[in-house]
Amino acid sequence: MVIVKKVNWIDEDSGEADVLLFDGMYSIESFCSDCNISEGDVFLDTLYGFNVRDIVKSFNKEYEIGKENNGYHIQGQLVDKERKILQIGGFKIDLSEGDIPKDIKQNDYIEVDISRVDIY
Repeated sequence: MVIVKKVNWIDEDSGEADVLLFDGMYSIESFCSDCNISEGDVFLDTLYGFNVRDIVKSFNKEYEIGKENNGYHIQGQLVDKERKILQIGGFKIDLSEGDIPKDIKQNDYIEVDISRVDIY
């Protein structure tokens, strides 16, 4: 279960915020526009990966969320190849902006770089 740990308002009037999500083991900061969530809420939606690049197959069957200067380097399981959904712990991230190589199959573990993760 993913919980909203913190909401940092960028512009409360326009509903823009940075939201920290936590699933009990992993956390990720996401941008939210038209934001109507509060700290303590349960988050059930899929996140959206913005500027997805460098998708490669991983031979480590582990989850990882690494924050870098230019975004995130993440590793997880491709649970829905057709819809391009990556799972890391309780998080599901839509990678539809990226190109998944043909040698990657459903349920393979992959690594990917993402500039920003959004709540939409």
